[in-house]
Amino acid sequence: MKVINNVIPKKYQDQIENMMSSIDFDWHYLEDVTYAVNGENNDPKRVEFPDAKGSQGFAHMFYHKPDGVDIVSKHHLFILPLLLSFVEEDNFELIRIKGGLLLPTGVGYNMPHIDLVAPHKVGLYYVNESDGDTVFFNKDNQVEKRIQPEKGSVVIFDGATYHASSCPLYHNKRMVINFNYV
Repeated sequence: MKVINNVIPKKYQDQIENMMSSIDFDWHYLEDVTYAVNGENNDPKRVEFPDAKGSQGFAHMFYHKPDGVDIVSKHHLFILPLLLSFVEEDNFELIRIKGGLLLPTGVGYNMPHIDLVAPHKVGLYYVNESDGDTVFFNKDNQVEKRIQPEKGSVVIFDGATYHASSCPLYHNKRMVINFNYV
C-alpha cells in the first residue's frame, strides 16, 4: 500500500473538485454503494462481514470496459492525467474509473469488498477534505489500517485487499475517484 500526497498540482485538484461539485455533473443514485442490493456484488467473501452495512450514495462512471464495451463519460479525458500521475507501470490496462459521493448517513463503514474478482490494482484519489475514512482489512477480516481522506492524495493498493468506505460525520460530503487497472 502506498499513499502519495498532493499527487497533482493544487490548481488541478481544485478543478476536479469544482467539476464534481457542479450542478452540471451527472451523479447516479445507488441504494448501496457496495452493490449488495439484489445480489449485484458476487463476491463470495461478503458473508464474512455479517454486521457491516451499505449506505446510500452516488456514482459517476468516467470509464468502464466490461466485456470489451467501453462506457465513457464526457469528463474522462479530463481525469486521465490524474491516473498517469501515479501509475508506475509503462504498460497498463484501464478497467474502470468511477467517481463516488457519500453524504452523512450515520452508517459506520460500508460493507468491506473488493472491486473486481480478477487481479488488479486500485488507485483511490480523494477529491475533497473530509472525514469518512477508507478502512482496510487483513486476511483475518480485522481492521488493519484507516486512511482519512486528504484532498489531492491517492492511495494505491492491491485490488485483492478488502476495503470499505465510510460516510462522513463532520463534513457534508466525501468524494473520491476510484481507478481500477492491471
